[in-house]
Amino acid sequence: MVSGMKGKNGVRKRRVFRIWIMCFLAGLLFGIIRIPVRAADDSFGQRVYDQADLFSEEEEAGLEEKIQGLQEKTGMDVVLVTAKDAQGKSSEEYADDFYDENDFGTGEEGSGVLYLMDMDNRELYISTCGEMIWILTDERVDAMLDAGMVHMGRGDYAGCAKRLFSDTEKWYDKGAAGGQVQVDRDTGEILRYPGKAHRSIRWYEALLAVAVSAFCAWSACAKVRREYAMEQERGRASGYYMAYRANAGFRFRNRQDTLTSSHIARQVIPRTSYRSTGGYGSSGRSTTHRSSSGRTHGGGGRKF
Repeated sequence: MVSGMKGKNGVRKRRVFRIWIMCFLAGLLFGIIRIPVRAADDSFGQRVYDQADLFSEEEEAGLEEKIQGLQEKTGMDVVLVTAKDAQGKSSEEYADDFYDENDFGTGEEGSGVLYLMDMDNRELYISTCGEMIWILTDERVDAMLDAGMVHMGRGDYAGCAKRLFSDTEKWYDKGAAGGQVQVDRDTGEILRYPGKAHRSIRWYEALLAVAVSAFCAWSACAKVRREYAMEQERGRASGYYMAYRANAGFRFRNRQDTLTSSHIARQVIPRTSYRSTGGYGSSGRSTTHRSSSGRTHGGGGRKF
């Protein structure tokens, strides 16, 4: 009787253990399934604001999808705005204020970019903030505006937005090179890139380079000297086909050339303008300014 009770208790324990295992696996599976849903809940939300009614519903949905992918890749905010009435503001002011007032951006610096199609001022404008200022330098913004204006001239507003997105992704992949600077256009203050700068040459690398180059130069000179001295031919028999070179040698002579005539041509080469940025070219410079809220922004615009 006792053994029967023990057997039933063992079966019951095994059943309870199996139930616990099944509950654990079910909970784990449910958590895995919930991951994409949770990621969608934590997304940036609406980022296309078509106030000028330039996009169809299908285009707007497609642009939202592309923006979400760009946000996930860069970890920064991306906003697209079309404006019919700029409320008396310039494109720069409207873009910066729209970004700041709606609290866009990620991290402490509010990193991100806003693309504005201003139909009131007839201008395509790109406003950058935070880390995106380093990514989209003056030169890169100009290149993006050049490409975008081709689509704007044809009235292909969705195509312009997609091109801006793809160019932003391209420049993000290239990253911000060391040695870049931000130049405040109002104060002239220069801020250097805080990331890793261009790699410098260490003292031992320079010493090794000098040693290798000196050895190569010495080897070449020694080889030429041996060939001209003809050390091998000197020991050869006189009947050898190059025997006449056996006692050959070489001698340096001092010779002097006389200048008979000369002609000098002079040409003035204009200096490159750096737009009062202390000599930094646009490829490694981001010109910045302060918005009405006091936040630092970069970017630029182009009339259409």
